[in-house]
Amino acid sequence: FAYVADGRNGLKVVQLTSPDSQPNYYGFSPPPVPELIAFARTPKPALALSKGLDRDRAVDETGGQMAVFGRIGSRPFTRSEMERFYLNSQGKPYFVKDKPDMADWVSAVPAKLARRPQ
Repeated sequence: FAYVADGRNGLKVVQLTSPDSQPNYYGFSPPPVPELIAFARTPKPALALSKGLDRDRAVDETGGQMAVFGRIGSRPFTRSEMERFYLNSQGKPYFVKDKPDMADWVSAVPAKLARRPQ
């Protein structure tokens, strides 16, 4: 895909290759067959596009999580730091169930406060 700032015509999204438009799509370096797939008019001429932030996980020199690299002293997370995101206290990965189970529900009000004497 290519994102194009097209001046007074706004923003355009161009698909450069696809299996439908390019029979040799899976070969080495297929020649592009550009196709306009989306556009949006902008209130002012679209003169440039900026690159979004890379969302790599990193820590700064104090060990605190930061969004992107680039600070002196920053480094990628170690394996043990990453495992804290996806492993529980028994070392098993967290899983999500497709159906809710009321047995897993935790009330915001403690049980003894929820029962009121009548």
